[in-house]
Amino acid sequence: MNQEIIVIKKIYSITLSLAGICQSAYLVQKLAYSGKCDNHAFVTCLKSILEINPTSLMKIYGNDEKNLNIGLEILISLLTLSNFSYSYIELIKYILNMIIIENKLKKNSNTLYSLKQKLLIISNKYHTDKNINILTYQLAELYLKNISSLGSRILVKGTKNFLENIAIQEKIRCLLFSGIRSVVLWKQFEGNEFKIIFFRKCIIKKAKIILYNLKNNI
Repeated sequence: MNQEIIVIKKIYSITLSLAGICQSAYLVQKLAYSGKCDNHAFVTCLKSILEINPTSLMKIYGNDEKNLNIGLEILISLLTLSNFSYSYIELIKYILNMIIIENKLKKNSNTLYSLKQKLLIISNKYHTDKNINILTYQLAELYLKNISSLGSRILVKGTKNFLENIAIQEKIRCLLFSGIRSVVLWKQFEGNEFKIIFFRKCIIKKAKIILYNLKNNI
């Protein structure tokens, strides 16, 4: 019972971190099949990677719940099984693969240390020049050289023309990176696959409340 009370107290943080994972995975799909995605949501995901030692949960996502609006909608859709389809299954596969890679990354202390040091350099440069294109390129390269090399590449499906586009490839790598970042956050709040099932209704309720408050400016 004590464990259940602890998890319920963390439902807000668990819900937002899951929304971050879902948003990243969904935007990967959008880019892979249409070549475009919501730019504001993409930038939110991109910047979340730079937050290595955040002072608060919301700082990771730009200090505003509305930045995870898409992720919250997708999270509700997945947990309520409201749109069960091939696309739904594909989305779940991306999320599960992000979790697998995070597990591998956590066990590789050298790669983890190297990532943090390089992210600090990239972050300092971005806060100086504010160039999103350069940030996208650098994070995509970091993902390719440090995370893909772990041996668990995520097979992204989509339209061939878009998947062969270098700029789209870079954005997809960044989104996979940000999804893994959100997995790290989710686990910091003691999230795991079992608790998603056990506390599914609590997570759905919390996500709906957040969205309701955002739509009604509460």
